[in-house]
Amino acid sequence: MRSAYNKQWLYHLAVIKEAKRWLKANLITQQQLTTIKENHPVSFYHPNLIVRVLLFVATVLALFGVTGFLALIFLEGTDKDTLAIASFIYGVISFVVLEGAFIRTNSHYKSGVTEAMLYHSIGFVIASVSDFDEQVILWTCLVVFSFSAVRYLDWICTIAAVGSSAGVLFYECYNLGGIFQQIIPFAFIFSFTIVYGLTRQLKSNDRFKLWINNLILVESLSLLLIYAGGNYFVVRELSVEMMGLVIEENQDIPFAFIFYTLTILIPVIYLYFGIKRKDVVLLRVSLIVIAFSAFTFKYYFSLGHPEITLTIAGLILLGVSISLLNYLKVTRYGITRENLLNEKWANANAEAFVISQTMGGNQISTTAGDQSGGGDSGGGGASTSF
Repeated sequence: MRSAYNKQWLYHLAVIKEAKRWLKANLITQQQLTTIKENHPVSFYHPNLIVRVLLFVATVLALFGVTGFLALIFLEGTDKDTLAIASFIYGVISFVVLEGAFIRTNSHYKSGVTEAMLYHSIGFVIASVSDFDEQVILWTCLVVFSFSAVRYLDWICTIAAVGSSAGVLFYECYNLGGIFQQIIPFAFIFSFTIVYGLTRQLKSNDRFKLWINNLILVESLSLLLIYAGGNYFVVRELSVEMMGLVIEENQDIPFAFIFYTLTILIPVIYLYFGIKRKDVVLLRVSLIVIAFSAFTFKYYFSLGHPEITLTIAGLILLGVSISLLNYLKVTRYGITRENLLNEKWANANAEAFVISQTMGGNQISTTAGDQSGGGDSGGGGASTSF
């Protein structure tokens, strides 16, 4: 599937944003930034954050007005099936208007208007199946959110797509019953380990650099879902709430020792491979799951004094942080404790890039075929090949 946005402009926009970061880090001068902007023209309408928020709110209010007007005309006396069909058609038309009127004609890119139109369209398409069971709704959400994430590079839709996939996996196993309900945690660990591996492969492929930020989100969420599948707290509480498991005093969930072990082991594995692979995603996720592991054991094995528990947990985390900082005083596995500007520039020759751009080199011609869509080749989005 191709992106709705011009991939050449996306590439230029990514270069300019990184150049601005370099300026803040005093790696380049204002004159060099100006030259880079001149060499990388962008025709997107992409205002600053405040303007985007205001445009989002204004567009939502306008869409409420349009929707309310149509509801007054067609809602009364219309049966549910007709309303569902009308909701689906209206949602599809909204997608067409978003892409035709705003993205192609007026070159909007995450302008606030595009997000409001996108979520409006998604809402009506999903609402058209609201009378069906959970499986139909979840599968519809998975398809619609995945399409929107890929087509419009939307981060919220990416998160929703991963969440929908988790919901689909859970309910499919749950509805099969029997042994399939018992292996739901392991199904999550196995399935999202595969998703994590595939995502890492896609990140290294230049054809998918346009979606690099979306892939990073999928990668992070996959790691969190793998951990959730092995976390004792998550498994126990879902077993009680969803499976109807009754746990008497002095009893525990089946295979509790496995989930105790995974609750401790998974964060350690994340931290180890995060350092070894110079993987910022693994490092950041490891900090989150370490904190949640501490919460899990605090929840079930409280010392009776929360202030003591919090102090001990804080001392442990502080000790780990100091130890890690001391460990990374010197280069280990190619990284140190010094703050890198960005992971994707770790192996780049910044000086050569700046010289190339400020001398007017490294230009990429824009052909007529690039004026709409893109995504089936490298160049769009942030990458190590700038």
